[in-house]
Amino acid sequence: MNKENIKTITNDVVKLHFLMEEYNTARQRRKRDRDHRSHGYKILKRSTSKEQQFYRYDDSSSGSDSDSSSTFAIPPSASSSEEEFVASPLSRSSSGKSKHTPRSNPHKVEITVIGAIDLAARDSNGLSDPYCKVKIGLQRARTKVCPKTLNPQWEETFTFIVDSLDDAFVKFKVMDYDRGFRDDLIGYCELNLSYFPQEDAHVFTEKLVDESSTESLGSIKFSITITPDPHSTPSPDATSHEYSPLSSPTQPKKQIKKQTTYDTFVNKFLNSDKLDERENQRSTSPFQERYLTGVLSVTLVEAQNLRPMNKDGSSDPYCKFKLGHQKYKSKVLRRTLDPVWKERFEIRVYSDSSNLLEISVYDEEFGFSDNFIGSAEVNISDLEESKTYKREIELDNSGGVIVCIFNLSNISENNTESGCELTPEDFVSLRKTYALSYNPLHYLTYNWENVEDVGVLVVKIIKCIDLPEAETIIGTSDPFCSIEVENTQVRTPTLYKTNAPVWNKQFKFHIRDIHSTLNIRVFDEDKNKYNFLGGVKLPILEAHTVHRCLLKDRKLERVAFGEIFLETELIYNPLRAAIKTLLPCEENLMYEEPKFKRNLFMQNFKRVYALANIALSLGLWVQKIYNWDNRPKSALFLLFYTLLVATFELYMVPMFAAAVIIYEFLARWVGFKSFETWILNTESQEQLHKDEDSDEGEEFSLTAKMKMVMGVCQTVQNSLDYVASYCERVKNLFNWTIPFLSFMAATFLITGTIVLYFIPLRWLIMIWGINKFTVKLRNPDYEENQELLNFLSRLPSDVELNQMRIISKDSSKSKRGTLKSRRHK
Repeated sequence: MNKENIKTITNDVVKLHFLMEEYNTARQRRKRDRDHRSHGYKILKRSTSKEQQFYRYDDSSSGSDSDSSSTFAIPPSASSSEEEFVASPLSRSSSGKSKHTPRSNPHKVEITVIGAIDLAARDSNGLSDPYCKVKIGLQRARTKVCPKTLNPQWEETFTFIVDSLDDAFVKFKVMDYDRGFRDDLIGYCELNLSYFPQEDAHVFTEKLVDESSTESLGSIKFSITITPDPHSTPSPDATSHEYSPLSSPTQPKKQIKKQTTYDTFVNKFLNSDKLDERENQRSTSPFQERYLTGVLSVTLVEAQNLRPMNKDGSSDPYCKFKLGHQKYKSKVLRRTLDPVWKERFEIRVYSDSSNLLEISVYDEEFGFSDNFIGSAEVNISDLEESKTYKREIELDNSGGVIVCIFNLSNISENNTESGCELTPEDFVSLRKTYALSYNPLHYLTYNWENVEDVGVLVVKIIKCIDLPEAETIIGTSDPFCSIEVENTQVRTPTLYKTNAPVWNKQFKFHIRDIHSTLNIRVFDEDKNKYNFLGGVKLPILEAHTVHRCLLKDRKLERVAFGEIFLETELIYNPLRAAIKTLLPCEENLMYEEPKFKRNLFMQNFKRVYALANIALSLGLWVQKIYNWDNRPKSALFLLFYTLLVATFELYMVPMFAAAVIIYEFLARWVGFKSFETWILNTESQEQLHKDEDSDEGEEFSLTAKMKMVMGVCQTVQNSLDYVASYCERVKNLFNWTIPFLSFMAATFLITGTIVLYFIPLRWLIMIWGINKFTVKLRNPDYEENQELLNFLSRLPSDVELNQMRIISKDSSKSKRGTLKSRRHK
């Protein structure tokens, strides 16, 4: 097949395409005429005369009380043939003459949907949940939903670019929102843009129509401003169609119209180089430029005193956030008026985004439309970059109060400078600000007036290397770094298609507690989610140097792929830090209590087991002293015990605790043997290490894991039973459950009271200790005896009392009758 045959086939295809377009245009024109006739417009004939003719608009069909008709002018047509024309009252000016002129150049159309009046009800409660759709050609926009109202107020502005106003129509379509079902049509209206005045904004009110409904559907109120597009090149001939929508700088790629002339379409089909050139011009136009300027981090903490929506006086609330076209939804919490979500949302802020963040709270209704509780708006232009704001926002309609934390991070790629780059002079000023004052007179004013402002932490994220490949096909990632300190979160810009990003960004945090931690996490930015690459967690007190850290996994337990380089410096006031240490620590708003997991349960059990092993080793060590296994050591401890009891004073308690802390400090830095090593014998330490090594190296089957969990659960169960039983026995001792044992206890307590009254406690403790130490010397066959525990073991617990309770025949009959009556009920 040669080139001429290809061109012939192409011409035939193009001719068929334009025939189909003309057919569809004729069908749309006939449908539009029917709509206008139902709305009260008359279809008139345009004269072939070149003089300007005047036509009259008949108001009789619209129900107007005025008998006079309005006159408006129609410009002369460039064509000699007759064509249909739709007469609209919107084309009239104040003087009665039309402002209609040929407009084939691109225009910018700003439409503000103000609201609607007296809409028709579409819900069972006699109201509607209306929203409005605006359509011009292939360009569409939509307003927000105003729940439960017939007179919504939207006040939303949309911008459209129209190639030619002569054949452009704007369609307003008001819908009723039904969650989970198809939305209901309330009404619509369609108007020709060529009959609206230019330059100035005018407010119009149009009635809504629907062919399938005879009731009054209400009216829509809007304003339109039409101005020439300053970013487009005007056509040399106003009547020609050489202007191509492909060169429009604001037209989205999916909304590009096809050429309206045969030659232009063929040239576009055969000359692909020109098409690529036009596409490049469109994509590089400054009017079309839309770039990411920042990320708004919204932490949804909780809500208070929400309006009850259920019959039982509760609600099932959830929260929605909307910024421009971005929408986020929280989880649903059941049956509460004070929900605690603790969820965080990352909302992207673009150069053309709205500054109003819409917050709405709903009550979920299964199978029906959700109930609206309240809403609020937050102007993000009032938020400073890299600064955290905690706000309690009141919802309208007395819906309650919602608590959120906002943090705006500037991650614009055009901003090469860091937002808080500190100079050496700034560091000197910070050190002077938080320096400790040695003047005693300043302690009552300077160091105590701002206790919450402890210091400043400066973090500089330098770079990462050897990051994992999140995109396996390309072999790279799109990483960014998130830094969090004390509920304050900031982030770096996203660097695309690299495994070794270099940020060199510096951030400053105001510290309220120097014992908090610095959490750094590296993510890969995807279209709809963030993939975790690695993270580190550092104590702030150790943040005073250059760090090169290996990234860990999400649990921060094992080493992951990649390294991070960062510089940190902490400047703080020691006195304020010491005072703040004694005050309650700041609540971590993102902390959630962990759910039950087998691995976490086993880990906590092993921690408790390790502490119990230390206590057991200490008991065995004391037992060896009592048994005189090492006679010199036992004699030395007996002498020490006697002197300590004889000379003991209360101030010795903190003195001995301080001595232990100082000894552990020397053991760490000098190399002494620590107390833990003394207490734990060598065999128990080897057994602990052996258990840890076996747990790490061995992989258990599902049956083995279940047996381990059952064994641990049984141990916990028996321990709880042991503790509960002895507590109940002490209670039963005082309430005379067993009179003999209670009488014995009363006798012992009275005797002990008399002895303590006449003999000092110091001597009693000394006598008891010497007897305990020397009992093995006096009687080598003596067996250890716990008199108090043996006495309490004779008392029954509540479970044993219930088992020993005698049930008589009469009581059993009455109990059976009670059970039968309950079953009948």
